[in-house]
Amino acid sequence: MVTAPELDAPVVRFPLRPPFTVDTLFELVDDGLRYQVMDGELIVTPPAEPADNLAADRIGRLVEPLTPRNIEIITNSAVRLPNGDGPVPDLLATTADPLEHPRGIPAELVPTVVEVVSPSNASDDRVKKTALYANAGIPCYWRIELRPWREHLGPVPSIVVRLLGEDGDWHTTTFPAGQESLIPLAIGRGPELLPVRLDPAVLVGRRKD
Repeated sequence: MVTAPELDAPVVRFPLRPPFTVDTLFELVDDGLRYQVMDGELIVTPPAEPADNLAADRIGRLVEPLTPRNIEIITNSAVRLPNGDGPVPDLLATTADPLEHPRGIPAELVPTVVEVVSPSNASDDRVKKTALYANAGIPCYWRIELRPWREHLGPVPSIVVRLLGEDGDWHTTTFPAGQESLIPLAIGRGPELLPVRLDPAVLVGRRKD
């Protein structure tokens, strides 16, 4: 079935029929909407708000100069999960050559994904994608929260990092606006972590040169 995260979100009907996989995304006509395949369902997502795009763009500009040469930072590209799903994170770090993977970046070549949470996709980003990325073995997930949420009524924006530790357990840390922190970014499937020093407050508002 084709689902949308909000009742008033646009739903477009297709001649395509399930089962939906990541390959389905490359059979669709570009109509300005964002499509993803999660749990075998084709999800229709409204265009992101400008503030959400700004936060993703700033993360990319801040992180890219710090990464090794074998890491590419890519926006809005499908991740090819082992179960056939194809979520599309706002940003990802990959060791892949994008030219070699025109129909989605394999999950095993994606050490970090970044999602900016908006009201229309909050449940997917906080719950569904957390599970999908973890099950695919992606070791680092940055969730950018621009608005307070039930578990955090403190300063925003905040960056919630879910990281696979050397002990094999998942560890979640929230980095709120208002303080500069070393935020870990995975650049490989092993223990390779890049500490990114930033205050999440820089992700919104006017630049301060």
